[in-house]
Amino acid sequence: MNIDEIKISKATSRDIGRIVEIEESSYKDPWPREVFMVDYLFNNSAEYFVAKVKSKIVSFIGIWIEEAELHIINLAVDPENRRNGCGRFMLSFAIDLAKRRRIKQVYLEARKSNDIAQKLYFSCGFEPIEELKEYYQDGEDGIRMSKIISMDEEPNI
Repeated sequence: MNIDEIKISKATSRDIGRIVEIEESSYKDPWPREVFMVDYLFNNSAEYFVAKVKSKIVSFIGIWIEEAELHIINLAVDPENRRNGCGRFMLSFAIDLAKRRRIKQVYLEARKSNDIAQKLYFSCGFEPIEELKEYYQDGEDGIRMSKIISMDEEPNI
């Protein structure tokens, strides 16, 4: 897959099934379909976006807009499309969305054991701001990371 082939669009309710498939193949403790549906349908601060290659969803990102902050609540890439820049592309999309909306901070959480995700976040300018004891349902600790957005920067995407 070439990064130039990726098209990002706002997720529709028809995309939830594929989002759940990617979620289940990505995490040991995935969100159930019902959580996605409730968040998508009833949370006014939630927005979901999908990345498609040749009309197939290969990745998704979920965000919450909370006052002057953009909270990345979920980001996952289909296992067949990992390690080719798709996750970085989605993360850049969220950062650029924050810039366009004049949002000053983007933050997210990651499992303390998820070195791959943390390396990606570090490489995109995120810094750890808080350790989250027993943050995940299975009791694993998390780490909250943040990126301050410079309003002088132009969006990349």
